[in-house]
Amino acid sequence: MNPEAIPLSPERILRHIKDGLMIVDLEGRILYTNDSFREMFGHGDVDLRRRRCSEVFGPDECSRIHPGSIGPFSDEPIAHFNVKLTRRDGVEGAYCFMACPLLDESGEVIAVMENFRGMDQLMEIILGLEQVNAVIQQEKERTEQIVNSIGDGIFTVDRETRLLSFSPKMEEITGIRAIDAIGKFCRDALCGTKCDSDCPLIWTLENKKIVDGCREKLSGAGGRKVPVSITTAFLRDNSGQEIGLTAVVGDLSEVERLRSELKERYSFRSIIGSSRAMTEVFQVIESVSDTDATVLITGDSGTGKELVARAIHYGSARASEPFVVVNCAALNDTLLESELFGHVRGAFTGAERDKEGRFEAADGGTLFLDEVGDTSPAMQAKLLRVLQEKSFERVGDSRTHRVNVRVLAATNRDLEARVGAGQFREDLFYRLNVVPIRVPALKERRDDIPLLVDHFMEKYAKKYYAERAETFGGVTNRALGLLMEYGWPGNVRELEHAIEYAMISARNNRIERAYLPAVIRGLALPPGSPGAPELVVARVTPGGGEEQGLRELLERHRWNASRAAKELGISRTTLWRRMKKHDLLQKHS
Repeated sequence: MNPEAIPLSPERILRHIKDGLMIVDLEGRILYTNDSFREMFGHGDVDLRRRRCSEVFGPDECSRIHPGSIGPFSDEPIAHFNVKLTRRDGVEGAYCFMACPLLDESGEVIAVMENFRGMDQLMEIILGLEQVNAVIQQEKERTEQIVNSIGDGIFTVDRETRLLSFSPKMEEITGIRAIDAIGKFCRDALCGTKCDSDCPLIWTLENKKIVDGCREKLSGAGGRKVPVSITTAFLRDNSGQEIGLTAVVGDLSEVERLRSELKERYSFRSIIGSSRAMTEVFQVIESVSDTDATVLITGDSGTGKELVARAIHYGSARASEPFVVVNCAALNDTLLESELFGHVRGAFTGAERDKEGRFEAADGGTLFLDEVGDTSPAMQAKLLRVLQEKSFERVGDSRTHRVNVRVLAATNRDLEARVGAGQFREDLFYRLNVVPIRVPALKERRDDIPLLVDHFMEKYAKKYYAERAETFGGVTNRALGLLMEYGWPGNVRELEHAIEYAMISARNNRIERAYLPAVIRGLALPPGSPGAPELVVARVTPGGGEEQGLRELLERHRWNASRAAKELGISRTTLWRRMKKHDLLQKHS
């Protein structure tokens, strides 16, 4: 149809408007009503023209809707919400009403057009909007509850990195209020240490890739630095367009505190000792910690070689990275290779899944090879290669893995003698022995025994005496004299066990001679008497030698070394050493 042929008379247009329309002159006579008005107020097909407004509505109602009845006509529209009007059938309803002046060519008001809309219809719309708003509010509250329940802080930024939101957890982590942060550029609100160099948000926006676990320090309230990890994600609108970023912020304050505490615990200052021998060890630890040099730590069992290794690691630039320990003497070649280098699924029976080795686990950090002198020539060759090439293959895999690992090694064996005997590779020895550290035996540093005794008493007082720990009376001079005189074949580890044994046995809230292990108490007896050190085991068989007494003691305990050592008040290591001396280990095994 030709649009020009459509009849568009004003009356036709007004007739199809759903709102009720009434035009009145300045004296209140009705000039026009549309169908919707007559139907709305119950007048049907009645022609209302020339009637006065007061004939359709009551006088009070008419005064509320006819502008001229309450003052001079205005050329500005008048609107009223929720006006009460009565239909022809006496039913009262609520309406939204607007009166607009009609002007002649000279701008004078000549009539008023009044628009009526039933409030029932509006109420349906309003109620519908309220329901929609309620659902939106519920979803908003639900989302906020989820965000607030997450242990990490969350904030969002636009593409210019202005803060759009700032979760309560972010307020808790930083001490900065959301109201003070939102609207600011992220760098101005949080002042991270990487804002000017390697901002994870800017990197994500520029490279279109998320950042996972970036370590950063933010400036919290009062200027304090807050260590955090930041993971980014893209923020999109309903159409999928990128409109900014979401950042998940993990608080690392407690992690850093524990790491600092661990670093302090394993620093060389936490290794007990003030003797000249230990001072020399401390000097080497301090000088080698800042390097990546391989260190070979030697010394008898129980001297604290692992403590020295940890002190080196936690004093180095790798302190925040893993410190991984492998006891080379505890595994056979097959298991040790898998433990060090990992394996792939199906590499051997029982290999049901891929497993990373200790070298991979220590990447970026330090790998401590304890008892490296007990490795086989085949394993020594594999260790030499990874030390030289910094690469290896998992068992059953042909792919080469590269790692950045500092290696520290320890042994209680004389590696130079083993090299001479052809039992240890010379090239591996020199690879490991770049910086040698020998940890002295306890008998070489007897001046440190009182310090160590005090340290272990404090440690075990907290464990066994709980609230009474501060009242523990220490050690008597006689008991300390015996501790100073004893040879300590098990070194510091044996001393610690002796102090623990004495504190468990003590009845007078202090360590006395009677509560020390039997092997140490024997020092107070005349040489050759039952209980003297050289016959401490022989006392179980009067007149017999140590071998005979030891054999009968073990037989009585069905060759259970732990129970036999407990009866004697010595460590199991010391007992095994005595058994080895008399060729009794084979029987034990």
